[in-house]
Amino acid sequence: MFENLLFQNHALEQLVSLAKEKKVPPALLFVGPAGSGKLTAALECARVLSCEKEGEWNCQCIQCNCHRNLMHPDLLLFGPREFPQETIVTGEYLIRKPNLTSYYAFARSIRKLLKRFDSVLWQGEEARLSKAIQSIETCEEMLQEILELVLKEKNHGLSELVDSAVNAAAGLESLVPDGIPIFMIRNMISWAVLAPSAKTKMIIIQNADAANESSRNAMLKILEEPPETARFILTSSSRATIIATILSRSRLISFDPRTDYQAREIISRLFHANEDIQEINSISEFFQNKSAYPPKIAIQDAALFVGALLGKAMEKDAGLSGERALELASMAQGQNVSTLSMLRQVSEKTNGFGAKNSKFTNSFLVFIRGVAQHLTSIATDPSSSASLTMYVDRLFSKLREMNMQYRTLNRSPELLLEAFADIFGEQYESHI
Repeated sequence: MFENLLFQNHALEQLVSLAKEKKVPPALLFVGPAGSGKLTAALECARVLSCEKEGEWNCQCIQCNCHRNLMHPDLLLFGPREFPQETIVTGEYLIRKPNLTSYYAFARSIRKLLKRFDSVLWQGEEARLSKAIQSIETCEEMLQEILELVLKEKNHGLSELVDSAVNAAAGLESLVPDGIPIFMIRNMISWAVLAPSAKTKMIIIQNADAANESSRNAMLKILEEPPETARFILTSSSRATIIATILSRSRLISFDPRTDYQAREIISRLFHANEDIQEINSISEFFQNKSAYPPKIAIQDAALFVGALLGKAMEKDAGLSGERALELASMAQGQNVSTLSMLRQVSEKTNGFGAKNSKFTNSFLVFIRGVAQHLTSIATDPSSSASLTMYVDRLFSKLREMNMQYRTLNRSPELLLEAFADIFGEQYESHI
C-alpha cells in the first residue's frame, strides 16, 4: 500500500503504520509544499480504508477499483486545485504511449477535476452548477470513447478525442471556486453523517487553508464530533495557515519538499515526458510550464500592467511613493507600455482570455493572480507610503469584485480589466 507515494519515506511509514494497525484517526492533516504528493497520499488513504481486504496495491476488490477510477460514491474531493495542468500532461502521455497505464493516468487527472462538481457539493446551487454540466458530460463521453480505442489498440482519432477532453476540462477550471464556499462545507456535513454505501465515507479537502472564517467554523463543528463512519483528510502547504482549533483535532502528517533530482525522477516515471527535463527544478515548475498561459509569463505581463497603472497614478498624486512601486512604474515606462497596450498584448496571447480557445479559459484568473502578487509586494514594502498602501487596498478590493463578476455573472474579462484600469486613472479612446 502507498507504493505510489514516492520519495516521502517518513510520511509513508506513518500512513502504512496507521492503516495496518487500523488506527487512522477521524481527521488527518497533510502538510507540505505543492508537488509533495499530499493529494496522491490522500486518495490512496481513501482506497486503503475502503478496501474489502488488506489494502494491497493491486487489490481487485470492487471498492479498490472504484477508488482507483475516482468513481467511488463514498468519496468527496473539493478545494482549490494545485495543478490544473495535469490534464494536459497526462493527455500528452496518453497520445505518446496509448495503453491502459497512460489511460488511467489521464482519466484520474480528469476525474480529480470532475469530483469538484459532485452534485452532493452543489445542492442548492444548481444554477451555478448548470454552467458546468455540458463540459462534465463531454469529459465523461470522451473518456469512454478513449478507453474503447485503447482496449482495441486503435490510435486513429485518439489525439482528437484527448484534445476534446482536455479542452472541456479547461472550460471547467474557471468554475472551480478559488476558496472553499460555506455551502460546500454545509452540504458535505449533511452527506457525511449519512451511512456509507460501503465501509467508510472519505472527505478530502485540498488546500483547506483557503477556507474563509465561516467555512472554517463550519468545518470545525464536524471535526469536533465526527461521524464514526467518516474520515477527513485536509491538505495545506503550511501548518501555520491552519487555525489552532482544527490543528488540535487532526493528526499531522508532514510531507518533505522533493529535491530537484526526485522531482525529475517522478516526472520521468509517472508522465514519461519526452522533452528535456534536466533544467526542471520542481514538479510545480514542470506543470506550470505546460500551461497555455504559464503563470511565470502572466506574472511578467502583470508587472508591466501594474507598472503602467501605477505610473499614471503617481503622476497625478505625489503622495503615492514607494521603492517597489517606482520599480514597476519605471519598468513599464522603459518598455513604453500603457495599460491599454498591455491588455491588448495579453488578450492576443490568451486568445481573448479563452473566448477563442478554451485552453486559455483560466488565463484571466491567472493574470489577475499575477496582478495581486505584485500588489502584495507593494503593500508589504516598508518604503510604501500610507497613501500608496490605501491605494493598493482599493485595487485589491476591485480585483476581488472582478473575480466575483467573472465567476458568477460571466462578465467579459477584457471589459472587466478595461474598466479596472479606467477606474484607476486611464481613459480609453477605444476598446480592446
